[in-house]
Amino acid sequence: MQMTSSTRRPLRLQNTTLLLLSLLLASSNAFTSPQTLSSSTNAAARISSTKPTTTRLYANQFDITKPTFDILSFRQIRSDALLRYNSLNQSEPLRINLFLLLTVSLLGYPLWCESVTGELPTALSSVGAAAAGVGCGALFNRERSRRSNQLNRMEKELNAESLEVKLPVNKAITSMRPTATLKELKSKRRIVALRGNKDQFTEVMDMLCSLRRRFVQSQTLLVLVPTDGSTKEEWGWDDKQMGDSLWLADATNIGQFLDYFQELLGSDERVSNDNELAWFALNFKGRSIASGLGEAPKILELMGQQLQPMELIDDTDAAVVPADMPVANEILEFQSKFYNVLTSTGDLEAMKAIFTDGKMQEVNEVIGAGGRIDGWVECQKPDARPANMVIADQDIFVSSPTLAYSTCVEFPPNAGIDGATLLASQRWVRETANDEWKLELHQTIPWAAGTRAGGTLRCDCRGCVALTSSQEKRTFGGLIG
Repeated sequence: MQMTSSTRRPLRLQNTTLLLLSLLLASSNAFTSPQTLSSSTNAAARISSTKPTTTRLYANQFDITKPTFDILSFRQIRSDALLRYNSLNQSEPLRINLFLLLTVSLLGYPLWCESVTGELPTALSSVGAAAAGVGCGALFNRERSRRSNQLNRMEKELNAESLEVKLPVNKAITSMRPTATLKELKSKRRIVALRGNKDQFTEVMDMLCSLRRRFVQSQTLLVLVPTDGSTKEEWGWDDKQMGDSLWLADATNIGQFLDYFQELLGSDERVSNDNELAWFALNFKGRSIASGLGEAPKILELMGQQLQPMELIDDTDAAVVPADMPVANEILEFQSKFYNVLTSTGDLEAMKAIFTDGKMQEVNEVIGAGGRIDGWVECQKPDARPANMVIADQDIFVSSPTLAYSTCVEFPPNAGIDGATLLASQRWVRETANDEWKLELHQTIPWAAGTRAGGTLRCDCRGCVALTSSQEKRTFGGLIG
């Protein structure tokens, strides 16, 4: 029987559609099987048997960092970023291609309707197909944008791996400070890097130094990158108190770090000049966990959510206070007095005498955002105060004769080794060196291995406010993405 032309056209169109769908599926990498061990072993054997001259000649062909043009992003992207994306998101490329296929098919409905259905398209069906095509196009663009954002973040994380730092060492053992790239520090250290000038570092130095022991316990390295060539001594650094500073690394090449920060800030519309404070934080895997611009990081909140302790802290750990610093011992006594009133006596007059009369900005900003403050009358009720809570591992940092900080780890009753311990920080002030220390601000946040803080508590002379964490974003909407 002879086949008519009206019968041949649908078959040719169906074959073309099937071929297009097959190509889309193949390009999506969604069903690509991983390389087997035997094939990778054979490849390694072939590479090892190659002459050194040949390896050098073709080295660039095996460079997985070499940029590759990505058709969906329409730009050059590092090949290793594409490999990471495809390994972590095997269904998304297929979804993007299917949305593209549907968009083209529905928008082209008037062209193929007669060939496939044998009927002319009506006005209603054409409008419906066009509307559905626009909707699929919007979904395609949304998924494509998400993919581009993920690739952009991965590229920035991979670019950070080449940054090199000079590691701190115990000076009692050696004075030779080794260098390492951030890639070499993966799985060994978390990283927090700040870029700023002398005034900006001077402003944040006290808070950073007060939590120096907590950085060590969380295996976090800080890297301070000055934009004006200033030094630690100009920021108010005190070698006597800081000691070996096993939490502070130095940038081996400051220009390299500044270039990387400029890369992060290049596409940020908020940037007005190159002198704004900027920072980013990486976890053990080298993934971005937080970043920011124009405002110093809230280190205590960052500790509770991302920089949990990696060392075992026990409720019997003694205070870390230098014997030759009587001021530090004074702060330790006032801290002990504060916790005695907080957990045991509940004496409102004694609590009032411990605090200054100032209303702190850290508490005001929570109240201004609609938060509720509970006065010390409510906080000190028998069923509200943390009775039988103990503290340990106290640390003191004296910034000046009139300003000091203390930190400790709080152990609620029956916390145990794996219990919900908390990290607390206090800021102490006095008008002159002869006056008595007064507590200006008390803040505490859950801080335990394997858990993320759901909120923090801030207290001043009026009482305490609770600040809960908002819905988490991958990098808090920061610079890396």
